[in-house]
Amino acid sequence: MRYNQVIVVEGSHDEQKLKSIYPEIDCIVTNGSEISTETLNLIYETSLIKEVILFLDPDYPGKRITAKIIDTNGIYKLAYITKDKAINKNHTKVGIEHASKEDLQESLSSLMSIDPNGKKISRIHLLKRGLISEANSALLRKYLCQKMNIPYANGKTFLKYLNILNIEIERIDELIHEYKSQFTSKKSY
Repeated sequence: MRYNQVIVVEGSHDEQKLKSIYPEIDCIVTNGSEISTETLNLIYETSLIKEVILFLDPDYPGKRITAKIIDTNGIYKLAYITKDKAINKNHTKVGIEHASKEDLQESLSSLMSIDPNGKKISRIHLLKRGLISEANSALLRKYLCQKMNIPYANGKTFLKYLNILNIEIERIDELIHEYKSQFTSKKSY
């Protein structure tokens, strides 16, 4: 982590976990899903002078907070960890604080830049590729989300993620081909 980076997390336990790995890192804590206007403004203003990394819990409240922050149109990067890597031992709570050091480091090493003005992929692109309105659309989206290290989403939110993360349609096509080739390849004896 660099001195000019700030990580946005949900709670103080998330901050403590990250500081145990990166003692010098600066964090902004949202204090849960009821993020205040003042905190949103702080995050936005910080994004104008430092690299702000959104690293929220991989659950509904975390996605909601991320969406609120993105709507401020600041300049952000997104770190994402899957739910199975951020769940406690009792399988009752999900959060950054429960993830292993290695999984947190991996997530923070594969950041995606958010472009709030990106609008390259349309709903038609998703329809043509079977990513919405088909029987296996959810499975295909789930595969793509895992491969791109973004939260699993319904069709509308998936489209939003693709555009704000400025993901090229060619990348989507590569992953779809990879997904389909799993089912068409046969072993030769």
